[in-house]
Amino acid sequence: MSLVCGDENERLVAEQAVLAYREVHKAMLAAAYGQGLACTEAAVLVQGREQQRRMLELLLGGHPEAQKKGGVPDPAPAEARRRSGTTRPKP
Repeated sequence: MSLVCGDENERLVAEQAVLAYREVHKAMLAAAYGQGLACTEAAVLVQGREQQRRMLELLLGGHPEAQKKGGVPDPAPAEARRRSGTTRPKP
């Protein structure tokens, strides 16, 4: 397979994905008998979260405006309760 990356960041994300896959594969091979699925799933969760963290760090690092502080531009009030038009309160 030949992957053409659009820029250096895409290349970095692709490399990190391969490294995460390798770590999950190592965890699967090192799992005790009968624990393969559990160990593999745990490794996927750990590696997946780390991969997402790195990707967010990479993306947000290049966009300072994405890290602006302040409130949400039109927040819904927390105390407001909306009811569906199809449900009616019980008598």
